[in-house]
Amino acid sequence: MSIQDGRCSGSSLALAERIQEKLERIVREKKTTAACAAVCGSEGLLAAACAGTRGFDDSPARVDDLYNVGSVSKIYVTAAVMKLVQEGRISLDEPVRRYLPDWRMADERCGEITVRMLLNHSSGIPGTNLHDHLDLEEEEELYTGKYRNTPAYWQTVKLRARPGSFSSYGNDGFDLVAEVVEAVTGKPYIRWLREQITGPAGAFSAGVGRRLAEGHVKVACRGDEPEYYNCFGAGAIHTTVPECAMFGSLFIDSRGVIGQAYLDETRRPQGATFLQGAYDAADYCLGWDSLYNRNRIPLGEGAVIKSGGTEQFTSYLLVGPACGLSLAISATNDGDAPWLEVLEDIGGEALKFIEKNGEDGVENQSSQTPEPGSSGKQSSQKQESDSIEKQSTLGLESSSGENQSSQTSESGNIEKQSVQASEPTGTQKSTLLEVPGRYSGLAYGSTNVYRFTVQEETLYMEILKKGGAWQREEGLSGFQWDGKAFVKGEHDRITAEEYDGKVYYIRWGVAFCQKNAGYPSPGALWPNLAGACFTAEGGEDVFGRICLESINEENVLIFTTEHEEYPVVPLVCDSRNEKETCLISETTRDGIIFRLEQEGDRTWLCTGTDRYVREV
Repeated sequence: MSIQDGRCSGSSLALAERIQEKLERIVREKKTTAACAAVCGSEGLLAAACAGTRGFDDSPARVDDLYNVGSVSKIYVTAAVMKLVQEGRISLDEPVRRYLPDWRMADERCGEITVRMLLNHSSGIPGTNLHDHLDLEEEEELYTGKYRNTPAYWQTVKLRARPGSFSSYGNDGFDLVAEVVEAVTGKPYIRWLREQITGPAGAFSAGVGRRLAEGHVKVACRGDEPEYYNCFGAGAIHTTVPECAMFGSLFIDSRGVIGQAYLDETRRPQGATFLQGAYDAADYCLGWDSLYNRNRIPLGEGAVIKSGGTEQFTSYLLVGPACGLSLAISATNDGDAPWLEVLEDIGGEALKFIEKNGEDGVENQSSQTPEPGSSGKQSSQKQESDSIEKQSTLGLESSSGENQSSQTSESGNIEKQSVQASEPTGTQKSTLLEVPGRYSGLAYGSTNVYRFTVQEETLYMEILKKGGAWQREEGLSGFQWDGKAFVKGEHDRITAEEYDGKVYYIRWGVAFCQKNAGYPSPGALWPNLAGACFTAEGGEDVFGRICLESINEENVLIFTTEHEEYPVVPLVCDSRNEKETCLISETTRDGIIFRLEQEGDRTWLCTGTDRYVREV
């Protein structure tokens, strides 16, 4: 392997230098602290390069530096599960409680959740436990359950949807997956992962917390301390970028670390949805966001993508089995570069380089870049931006490509029962709305309230701000009715489907909000608290000040917080318990719900294990 000043590595140094030049230009133009990218081919690391500085000081970033890869961590825990499936120690379609018999939620339906539902985001478990996601203390063993998803937390959480009915991105389910691995193996998840998967794959730097592989340092945004997460299954892995690409290459050639058929199964779309237009939900694979369907580079049939984001990093892992390439990139978040496009450009350069020179850099005119859909070295076989992940409250980012039909593959003798990817059994089928005026009305996402109006067959949208003011959202306004949907430009369109008495709005395959004519009455307690505010009582303050600003005409409780990603939280009263709220949307990932606790003349507003006391 050639190495030049620690900034480039790989068997094709010329390609690595080309990648470095590209990264240096972007880092300089976008004022990004550090970026690193790597390409693995069938013979191993083809090229890797980095640019910028390490952030905590001005020393040059190196290819053996560590980056937090955020939700790319979900692929690591997915691989761990599939190895245990191969060994007969886990069954994808068995209930989670088979492996975690003491695990309970404040929702009796949790017993229906299977391991597969955790991996394809259809479990109904809401969003992210925001409390204690940073790793502050470590003892001898790093057990997942030591920090997160403890019984005290889970016993306060209710499902946002019936298990198996709809796939909506979330983090907590994958932390639960890591706990399943720990329960089955009897070892801390990260230690077992390193012993059984990343170590044998040559990815020795993979780790979590403050324990860094010997000889490595972790980069950070300029002026910041390195960040450490403890949500091991969902987003805590740190690794060098070349070794992240090396780990991804297992899904091309598993090299005996895991049975290839078991990894192929992870690349099969198998999400669940009850809405015709919500292909985003149906496209989830196991761990992977989706098949790669952007078509900016010819990765061939069965390519998959996973994005990851933390407070300080954006990362992508892109694997194309048909062309034999695994591509990885990670960069600090203090710039504004389109890192997925950068990675795609690097992949395109790699394909051209291989076509011309072969992976060993020797001239090879007969080599050809595979076309989409061509077969490659291994059997063939979506994408969202999450964050512990900073994800849009609406999930409205374009998937940047037309949706492709899902491909399936037979994967040996492993379990083939997929979560149902259509309407749930025993319920009505969704109906596409074809009368433009029916799009008008209030709608609710997980962290916003929207007001849609139709004027002369043009759709406009406003967002409710703190204090009750409505503000026009131009990005979701000016859509023209074409007889079937509201459209703007060549590809942007908003449709609406009615299902089970609710209306869901769909854009780019994402069902992002809904309206309902009959939310339950808020009872007697909540109206008495309208206008009341609550502040954190001890411990880490997640939301700052929380206020119940109002209860609107549809009986929706409008909370506001000081958290920048959760400025407005619309909830409804739980008709089964007047002291608790319920989620409105079954199709969005965030799952903040509140409950009241009272003692004498004191009142607390609680979420998860956090308590906020009412201001006097």
